[in-house]
Amino acid sequence: MAGDKKKVWIIGANGGLGLALCRHILSQGHQVTAMSRQPAAELQQLQYDYPGQALAVACDISQHDTEGLAPVSDIFGQYGYPDWTINASGLLHGKHTGDMPEKRLSQITGSFLADNIQANTYTSIAVAQYLDTLYKRDEPFRYLCLSAMVGSINDNRSGGWYSYRMSKAALNMFVKTLSIEWQRRFPHACIAAIHPGTTDTPLSVPFQSNISSDKLYTPQLSAKRIYRVLSSLAAEDSGKFFHWDGSEIAW
Repeated sequence: MAGDKKKVWIIGANGGLGLALCRHILSQGHQVTAMSRQPAAELQQLQYDYPGQALAVACDISQHDTEGLAPVSDIFGQYGYPDWTINASGLLHGKHTGDMPEKRLSQITGSFLADNIQANTYTSIAVAQYLDTLYKRDEPFRYLCLSAMVGSINDNRSGGWYSYRMSKAALNMFVKTLSIEWQRRFPHACIAAIHPGTTDTPLSVPFQSNISSDKLYTPQLSAKRIYRVLSSLAAEDSGKFFHWDGSEIAW
């Protein structure tokens, strides 16, 4: 599937990693529908840089609003459904509220936990619910969700970051559970999760002082790695959690 031109839908396309994914995938000759909640100048620029190849659309898929989703539905109606979908949206800290990942039990609040679940878990569910309505049984589409190593229960040796860890662990469970349903419904499809590594974006800025320079990756490098894994996915990989290097991570 990787050799020919693909239609790729990227959610959270205006984020640091989402935008890098758009640019890299466009550079490989594929068509990209770049979606953000609000109109983004960077995505509008992509349309000028890649006329007819990059399509920018603003809507919030988690609202399940038929009218609100009309712009993306119109694009798919005109160009066809996406072969590959990437959810690159996410939340680690509250840019406007000042909320930060919790270091101890006493710091957990219902509101920040709910924000993490909404952004890091439910958005991927909402995307899947939309995709579930698009395809016929034998179509070989792929859906990749950006997760994180800290969502691995097996790998948790340091604790902390309660809300973020729980929301990513919930995402991983969703990916595994949906893969079982889709194996029956769409036997040639693949849904998977990936750990992109710590990437130099606004998401990680407050925590970069604790990261060695060789473990902090540019968005461009992370995008290339994610694309490489996405390109290699097959139906038998559905329900797996991948490291950016292509190895499988224990749940």
